[in-house]
Amino acid sequence: MAIQKKDDVRSYCIPSSASILDAINALNESAGQILLVLDGQGRLAGTVTDGDIRRAIGREMSLSTTEVIRIANGNPKILREYSRPAARDLMEKYSISRIPVLDAGGCPVAVIRLEDILPEEHRKKEHDAKVVIMAGGKGTRLDPITRIIPKPLLPVGKSTMLETIMESFSREGFSNFVLSLNYKKEFVKTYLAEQQPPFSIEVVEEGSFLGTAGSLSLMKGMLGEPFFVSNCDILVDVKYASAFEFHQERKADITIVAAMKNIDVPYGVIRMRDGEFFAMEEKPSLHMLVNTGVYVLSLSALQRIPEGEKYDMTDLIHAIKEDGGRVCVFPSTGGWNDIGQLEGYRNFVQDMDGVPHI
Repeated sequence: MAIQKKDDVRSYCIPSSASILDAINALNESAGQILLVLDGQGRLAGTVTDGDIRRAIGREMSLSTTEVIRIANGNPKILREYSRPAARDLMEKYSISRIPVLDAGGCPVAVIRLEDILPEEHRKKEHDAKVVIMAGGKGTRLDPITRIIPKPLLPVGKSTMLETIMESFSREGFSNFVLSLNYKKEFVKTYLAEQQPPFSIEVVEEGSFLGTAGSLSLMKGMLGEPFFVSNCDILVDVKYASAFEFHQERKADITIVAAMKNIDVPYGVIRMRDGEFFAMEEKPSLHMLVNTGVYVLSLSALQRIPEGEKYDMTDLIHAIKEDGGRVCVFPSTGGWNDIGQLEGYRNFVQDMDGVPHI
């Protein structure tokens, strides 16, 4: 592989004065998995990955005002010349996948990637963990469309909503699915039998509507530890493998996958101190973590779900928290689309270019 030109490295670079929010946007746009933080002379001052950003979000740092250099790794592993053998040694020793190459002045000239030198190590790792997709609801927020077509089979580009969700998990090595079906279940079962998607698919049928978590009680004995649960009306651009590892490392009972959502307030927001006017912020943009409807659960959480009763995921989360269990949050900085309501679905489909994407 030829060495990268300096122009190619620019997509990895961000000034040290940029905000964390700028870094989030740059990471999403480049898909390079690392940012090179540069000082005023163009020298490498540190590196930032999505893990650094997740930790900053966890510390509730301001995304729009905190400079990215504050969360950067100021002592990254580097090379002073382009050497794939040397990069391989560093990657294997420190379990990293990106190595910046600097010139004599400390300025980046290349980034060596794991997939460039160890393609066999970069292959998608297949996971045995199962993914439960809650696909049995009536889809009332999508009425009147769902009077005819069940929500899982609504078209998304050249695919269906259900297949698009399964494909997003499969790209990260999760290809074993359990579908919870109820409303118009025969439509879904017939479609799957005809299309035969290239996944392992098991079906569990609800006898009555059991809420967003109740049907999990029907799967006790089917699921290993841990496992994913996903709603059938959301598309999330998230590193599922990283969320899975995060859950295991934290020894969580349940991990909520959250996404960044920007809310533009069209008014001047007043700040007060001791009942008196302090400042006014004109039309601010608020950055919040929202629940995506994707979770990682351990068997300890599954055992808490009552059998045969309507039970929502929010009920489970509160019960675990009240009993002293461990509820963790995995912040994702990628895209998130709620296509379970009519306006959101129409807008998303209109924005697509004919190819399923987030």
